[in-house]
Amino acid sequence: MDIITANTDELYEQCLDIRFKVFVDEQKVPENEEVDQFEKECTHFLVKIDDEYVGTARFRAKSENTVKIERVAVHSTYRGRGIGFKLMEHMHEVAKINGYTYAVLGAQVQAVKFYESLGYEIDSDIFLDAGIEHYMMKKSL
Repeated sequence: MDIITANTDELYEQCLDIRFKVFVDEQKVPENEEVDQFEKECTHFLVKIDDEYVGTARFRAKSENTVKIERVAVHSTYRGRGIGFKLMEHMHEVAKINGYTYAVLGAQVQAVKFYESLGYEIDSDIFLDAGIEHYMMKKSL
């Protein structure tokens, strides 16, 4: 398994492909809400196994010392193999190297235990994003 930065248009399109399969097709997020105004300012990551891209996520600066992790998605046939965990750990390391000391994210309620296993703590009441219940979560890097 390789985790790479999606730093070309072709790789970014692979990120979008995974996101659309997970969020639009599976979770019924409206297409117009999946791609947002933050795309260009984010660093996008891809997980590649053999010759297939199977996971993605992105992060962006939220403040001088805080990075916001977003759009964490693993293709359905690859879930349960620790791919999301390794992707998150990789992004934490990249964030630390770039001087960030905190990470925040909006976690779907069904994914809270996953993020807690990475050291995140709930930091808000439930809120709706794209019609899906979420909590804000934070972690010290």
